[in-house]
This record gives sequence, structure tokens and C-alpha cells, in this order.
Amino acid sequence: MKKSDFEHFKNASLSNQLIKTGRLINERGLAVARDHYNLPSLKQSHLDLFPHIDFEGTSISEIAKRKGVSKQSVSKLVQELVQLKILYLKTDQVDSRSKRVFFKTSGPYAIQNLFKVLQSIDQSLLDALGEKPYKSVLKKLDDILEVFQTEANN
Repeated sequence: MKKSDFEHFKNASLSNQLIKTGRLINERGLAVARDHYNLPSLKQSHLDLFPHIDFEGTSISEIAKRKGVSKQSVSKLVQELVQLKILYLKTDQVDSRSKRVFFKTSGPYAIQNLFKVLQSIDQSLLDALGEKPYKSVLKKLDDILEVFQTEANN
């Protein structure tokens, strides 16, 4: 396959375009979060932990299990996020040998602030596309997401 044929194939693939778009949004969001919250050492691997941490707290071993990685790798990332004042650790009330990981909900690094970064990206997309096309794309992405969620539940 020639390079031009391959590029055409990639650009004609909705799946490829969604992956590429998601990656670029992640990169922009991470850059904005680093700048806005003065967190130059924030990494994508840190953000990848967030969906696996419950607001009620989650053990490191449970985060590792949910993410499918070692407890050691999660522990290292959690310690880095504690140093960045995004997470904190608290002794588990049920098992005093275990620590639970919590989002720091007070101060400037509350997890809700990171969603403001996404809102700013959404606003730039809304400004660039206009309201009607923005809502149309959002609806189509909701439909695509539902296809994958239905498949995952079957």
C-alpha cells in the first residue's frame, strides 16, 4: 500500500478520526490544566487514574484492579498526585492496614476544576462550529457512544 493510499484510508475511517480527535482533545486539556492550575508535572497517566477513583474513596488495589495494572504503578502515580495536592490518602476505616485514595475537594485543585478545562474546550468548539453543528455532532457522538455501551453490556 502506498503512503497516499494509507493516508486516504485513515482519513476515511470514522474510528480513526474519533481516536485522533480524542487524543488531540486530551493533549489540549492536559496543556490547559498544566498552565491554568500551575501543574507543570501533571501527566496523562495521572489523569488516566481519575475514572477509577470514587468520590467516597478507593483503595490502591481496587484502582489497580479496575485499571488492569500493578498496585506498584498505581501507588507511584497516587503519591505524585498527593504531592500535587489533587489527591489525599486516608486510613481505611474497615482495614487499618489499607489506605483509601480521595480527591482533594477543597482548595484550588478540586476535581471539579478539571471539568472547567473541558468546558473551555467545548466553548472553543462551539465558537468554531456554531451552535447547530455543535449540537448535531454531540448528538451523533451520543448515538455512537450508545452503540458501544450497548455492545459492552451484552
